[in-house]
Amino acid sequence: MPLARAVCLVLALFAAPVRAAPAESALSGSFDIDTAVAVALERSPGLQAAAHRIRAAEHLAEAERRPEATRLTFDIWQVPLARPWAWNESPMVMLGLRQPVPAAGSLKLRAAARRKDAAADAAGREVVAQDLATAVRHAFIDYAAAVARHSVHLEHQRVSEHVLALARARQVVGGTLLEIARAETEVARARADVATDATATQAARTRLNTLMAREADAPLGAPQDPAPATVAVDARGLIADAQRARPETRAADARREAAALDLRATRREANLPSAMLGVAYFPATKPMPMHGYGLMIDLQLPWLTGQGRKRRDAQAELSAAAVRDVAQVKLGIAGEVSGALATVQSASERYQALVREAGPASARAREVALTGYESGRGDFTALLAAEAVHVEVAMDVIAAKSDLDHALIDLDRAVGSPVARRPLAQGPADR
Repeated sequence: MPLARAVCLVLALFAAPVRAAPAESALSGSFDIDTAVAVALERSPGLQAAAHRIRAAEHLAEAERRPEATRLTFDIWQVPLARPWAWNESPMVMLGLRQPVPAAGSLKLRAAARRKDAAADAAGREVVAQDLATAVRHAFIDYAAAVARHSVHLEHQRVSEHVLALARARQVVGGTLLEIARAETEVARARADVATDATATQAARTRLNTLMAREADAPLGAPQDPAPATVAVDARGLIADAQRARPETRAADARREAAALDLRATRREANLPSAMLGVAYFPATKPMPMHGYGLMIDLQLPWLTGQGRKRRDAQAELSAAAVRDVAQVKLGIAGEVSGALATVQSASERYQALVREAGPASARAREVALTGYESGRGDFTALLAAEAVHVEVAMDVIAAKSDLDHALIDLDRAVGSPVARRPLAQGPADR
């Protein structure tokens, strides 16, 4: 299977469920995170350029397998300077063909090494694609969080305006101007928060559009926020899976194999002669009135100067370095997975604590305070405090959900493929 096609299959599995590339209009309405990733991967000029480079590497590998071009030579000797046109007076006119012949087996090894380099380039393209998919997912979560914050502030504005109406009504029966002034302040602050949200949402929308290679102000619908989820996996098994699945590992392995093949080729070139073979035709001339032919064998003896041995020794060091590079990549992956998994576990615990305890408690406190104030028995200051706490907790829940989603995205990238999720129980304060 061609490398480019294999890479596309892997990208499809990592990026989103198998589906046709979504139309541009799919982003104008409500859309999910997988749709955003699919659009970004489909439209990315960087990935398209990388695909061309992979195909170029495959062609170069095939070219490496073939011998150097045959050379056509023409020689004419000792033409009299007084009669430079008198070629027939030359004692030798030669028309020849020459063919370089490398050390036995070296071309096949070099071609195999270049195919491994092409495989490393293909894995490198997958790294770029996964990085792009990860960036799009992070941008989508930021966009969803901005929309959620906007919703909370709109609700806060609605409640503040309701409280202001109550304060004005209570003035008739004994309310104070201070309560009206404080209620008006809360309404103004709520409206300012709503205006700020609009700017933040636009910034998140612009970033997401840019990552999807769209115009910055292109229409973008409401994001479908992913359901709260976490993972329940064994760290050791996850690390082993990541070390096998990550494209960085495959790229390092391919480069190690390429270096090993190049080493075998340089050993052959250091120990076996290469040659230049030639055949020539000599047409009859006046000094030599007969037709003839000639053969030429030109051997390059690599063991006499030691250059081939030094090239071999240098390639041996590069091959050893490539082996260590694989080990280093795997160590780095282990650290990334461990850190990402710990972040997911911490973020899921914080989110659940807020949803199960703080969220419901703040909602009840606000409901009690608002009901009491509506009935004329509640304290205005207590109502403002309860509303402020409720908004603060709602923002904390949004931030915790966003942090959890970001942590899961980073874990997927650290592993190199989506990690199985399990849903989290949603409470009343969950968004």
